[in-house]
Amino acid sequence: MKKFTIVFAAISMLFITNNLYSQLVKTVVSVEGEVYDAITHKPLSLYVEVVNADGKRIQKVQSNSQDGSYFITGLTPGGNFEIRIAELDYMKQYFPLSLPNTDKYMEYSKDINLIPKKVGTKILIPIKLFESGKSNLKYGSDLFLKDYVDLLKLNPTVSVKIMSFADENNSSKNPDLTNQRSAAIKEFLIQNGIEGRRITTEGILTTDPAFPPPLGKASKGKKYLGTNYLVVEGL
Repeated sequence: MKKFTIVFAAISMLFITNNLYSQLVKTVVSVEGEVYDAITHKPLSLYVEVVNADGKRIQKVQSNSQDGSYFITGLTPGGNFEIRIAELDYMKQYFPLSLPNTDKYMEYSKDINLIPKKVGTKILIPIKLFESGKSNLKYGSDLFLKDYVDLLKLNPTVSVKIMSFADENNSSKNPDLTNQRSAAIKEFLIQNGIEGRRITTEGILTTDPAFPPPLGKASKGKKYLGTNYLVVEGL
C-alpha cells in the first residue's frame, strides 16, 4: 500500500510539474513589420497599438525613427487582434490581424502604410473596378471598396472627391463613362453608410498621366483601364 502511494504521488507530481512547465513556456506569436507613409513611402516613427477581439489593449510600442520598424511579442496563437494607429497627421486606421494556430514560436510579418490626413492627398484605388468601356462595378469589387468605407467611417470629418480616369484618350464616350464610374463608386459608399454630402465626383476626360497606357509591345495583351482615386477635400 505504501509503495502504491509513493508511485501515485510521483505520477501526480510529474503531471503537476509538466502542467506548470507548459504554462511557463506557453507558445506565443510575434509580429514585426515597418510603418510607412502611403504617399511618400518614407518610414514613420509613431505608436503602434495591438488590441484583442474585446478591444483590450495588449501592447503598445513605438516604431523605429530610422526605418519605421516595430516588433510586438506575447500574442496568443489562433487569436484575432487588431493593429490600431491614431496619429494626428495621418488618417485613423485599423488593421485586422488573425494569427495562425501553432504550438511553436513564430514571427508574423505585417507592414503598415498610413494615409496622410491632408487636403489634396490622392489615394489610389489599386484594383480594377470596372470592365473596359463599362461603368458597372465588377463582381467582387465590393470586397476591396469596403476598406475605403471603413477608412471613411474611422475618419468621419474627412470629405473626399472620387476621380475616375478614362480608358483611352480622345473618345467621345469619355465624359459619360468616367462620370458614371465615379458616380457608381459614390453610390457604393453611400449604400454602405457614408453620407453623400461628404463625397463629390469628377470624371476625367483623359487617361491617367501617372499611369499612362503602355506603348509598343507592352500595349499588346490586356486592355488598359482607367484608374480611380479618392482625393481628400476637407478635414
